[in-house]
Amino acid sequence: MPRSSLLRPSRARARVAAALGALLLAVTAACGPDAPPEPAAPYTAADGSYHVPVLMADMRFEPSTIVVPEGAHLVVELENTDGMPHDLVLPDGATSGLLSRGQKATVDVGTVTEALEGWCSVQGHRAAGMVLGISVG
Repeated sequence: MPRSSLLRPSRARARVAAALGALLLAVTAACGPDAPPEPAAPYTAADGSYHVPVLMADMRFEPSTIVVPEGAHLVVELENTDGMPHDLVLPDGATSGLLSRGQKATVDVGTVTEALEGWCSVQGHRAAGMVLGISVG
């Protein structure tokens, strides 16, 4: 049997394997996870309070820092979009309570006159950087 005829089946198999690999890559990309959601924009409610939507996912708050107008009454609107439970705790003890995926809660921070920090109280989350900065600006 000529040498060239022995190579043809291998080349054909290689082409099929390449085509299947390309197909698998395309299917994986199409079925992969969606981009994480973005939080809605902050807004001022009818009562004058300043509301900031915040998402909890991937061991972080999004946004990770809130800038509040000086003297504003802040309300943080939380939504857990992660597969594990999270919460938000503030230094004065205000908390969202533990939220599972898809759950929402609000935390009334009160009038903000100075910078403060909130965190997730689930063991290890704060140490991993799940912290929410609140600053006046």
